[in-house]
Amino acid sequence: MELTKTAKIGKANINKLEITKSRELNLVRWQTKWAAIGLEFVILYIFWFVLSGRLDPKNIVMGIVVAALVTFLTHEFIYNPLSTKTGLGTKYLFACAFRIILYFPWLVLAIIKANLQVAGILIKPRMHIDPVLLQFETKLSKRISLVTLANSITITPGTITVELENGKYIVHSLVRECAGDLETGLMQNKVAHIFDDNLETTAPVCSCARSFEELEQ
Repeated sequence: MELTKTAKIGKANINKLEITKSRELNLVRWQTKWAAIGLEFVILYIFWFVLSGRLDPKNIVMGIVVAALVTFLTHEFIYNPLSTKTGLGTKYLFACAFRIILYFPWLVLAIIKANLQVAGILIKPRMHIDPVLLQFETKLSKRISLVTLANSITITPGTITVELENGKYIVHSLVRECAGDLETGLMQNKVAHIFDDNLETTAPVCSCARSFEELEQ
């Protein structure tokens, strides 16, 4: 009888512990979600202000409405990748935001470098344009990492992300040299560092072709 009572008490304590852990985890997720929403809204509004450069009441209200609408439509996409592991909280979220801020200057320099490279090609009497399709696979596993890399490729002059599926990219490049940071894995690793994703320890294997048919062979 005593053993039965002890077993019941032990089981009750285990259930209480599980309930407590579940509540704590839900609280962390809730805090992380609202922190992600607030952070996205602030970043979007700052971006709106930088582009508009105006502080009149109409522009301020319009910026708030637009930033709130975009946040409402996209916050689940941004929040979900940050909550796939138990215990991720606002500290991780703000660490990612800080690393994104550090990533922007590098990306701006990459854009300037690519602009100069493309301009150098175009101003030559005989434009050495040799468009290629580059296919490679990354070790990135988080959706936000994959999309960030795809957008970084596209906004860098000379390269456009044509297709992204299961971590495999097809990129159109004006000349192969424009995709140098992709072939070395540098850009992938920069993005991976932001979101604590998988780093490339070696340069990714890249396939180069001048048509989709050639690429599939």
